[in-house]
Amino acid sequence: KQDDGPKVNDPRLLPDKFLQRTAKVVYILEKKHSRAATGFIKLLADKNSELFRRCAMFSPVDHRVPRAYVSLADCPPDFVTRPEDYSNMLFICRIVDWKEDSNFATGQLAKSLGQAGEIEPETEGILTEYGVDFSDFSPEALECLPQSLPWVISPGEMNKRRDLR
Repeated sequence: KQDDGPKVNDPRLLPDKFLQRTAKVVYILEKKHSRAATGFIKLLADKNSELFRRCAMFSPVDHRVPRAYVSLADCPPDFVTRPEDYSNMLFICRIVDWKEDSNFATGQLAKSLGQAGEIEPETEGILTEYGVDFSDFSPEALECLPQSLPWVISPGEMNKRRDLR
C-alpha cells in the first residue's frame, strides 16, 4: 500500500526530529590547544623538488597530530649534510598554518629536546604538548617554604588532608 499522506516540499515544515542540523565555522575566538608536538625531522624524499631545498618534514610521535613542513632555516645548521645525526633527536614543533590545498601543515621548530628514549627530553616533550608550565618557582614562592630541614607536616594538618600516597 502506498502512503497517501500529505507531501511536504518545504523542509522548514518538517518536524525537528527529521532535520539534520548543520553549521559553518566563521571565526575562532581562541585556540585552546597549544599546537605544539614532539617528533622527529627528516629530509623530504623528492630531492629534485623546490620544496626539498626549502623544507624538512616534521613527523610527530603522536599520530593524531599532522605531519608538517618546517623551514630548513629552523633546523640545525648541519642537518642537510648530516641528517642521520638527527634521526633519533626529538624536537618541539608548533603548527602555525595549514592551507586548504596542502596535504601537510606548516610548522616552526621551537626547540631541540635531546635523544628519544631518554627521560628528560621525553618528559619535557609531554609537558610542552599539554601546556604544563614547568618553569622554576619565583623567589617569592620559594621564600614561603620552611627553611629548617627536614620539614614534617604536623599531625593536625595531616588530618585535614587526603593522603594520596
